[in-house]
Amino acid sequence: MSNADTAIAQAHTAAQEQKANKAAASKARARRFAETVQRKDVAPVITVEAVKALIPTDAQMAAIARSFAIDEVDTDEIFGAGYNAVMDEIKVLEPALVVSIDGEKNFRALEMHMQRIVGARVASAYGQAQFYETKRQAARELSSAHANDSRDEDRMGIDGLANRAAFAREFAAQLGMKAYALAALAEGAAKAYAEYFGTEWKPYAKGNARSLNQQAAAAQIDALGF
Repeated sequence: MSNADTAIAQAHTAAQEQKANKAAASKARARRFAETVQRKDVAPVITVEAVKALIPTDAQMAAIARSFAIDEVDTDEIFGAGYNAVMDEIKVLEPALVVSIDGEKNFRALEMHMQRIVGARVASAYGQAQFYETKRQAARELSSAHANDSRDEDRMGIDGLANRAAFAREFAAQLGMKAYALAALAEGAAKAYAEYFGTEWKPYAKGNARSLNQQAAAAQIDALGF
């Protein structure tokens, strides 16, 4: 093969490789885009455990209360309020939502309603817990930035106001206490649900809904003697 032919062959090979690399890069970008869209479309599964994973532990909350001079909340009382509110609503609605079919009580309507009621309390606690975690991270970054440079951000300014880092820490501490309180309320509500229905509360999900609907259909078919 002549030098000219060799050069042409090499150029052709290089062009093919470049084309293949571009195609691979394009596919990779498309895959990443699809994954991003999918993550945005899928709502997070909000559970009591997810809430507790974001909020301060009991020991951390006690330390926060001491360090920031914040009054600790009575979580036992708040837990009881969540429990009693759900149990009272169940008792009031039971005559209206629990029906008897062929002598068997059907609790499905009451269960669906209370699933949403408890879910609202858990979602509220989760939203507050997320807000706390966001501000906690921001306070940590601000405090870390101050510790790593020569600025005196932790001194009082000439106007008597606390610096940004100290304010961010205090704000995060207050949010932590709020999230801690709402988590106790959600736990109490979930506890009442579990005691009455005999199953742990679970958040609504399409998969769960199909399964529950299938169970309800099976029970109805059995009741009707199909």
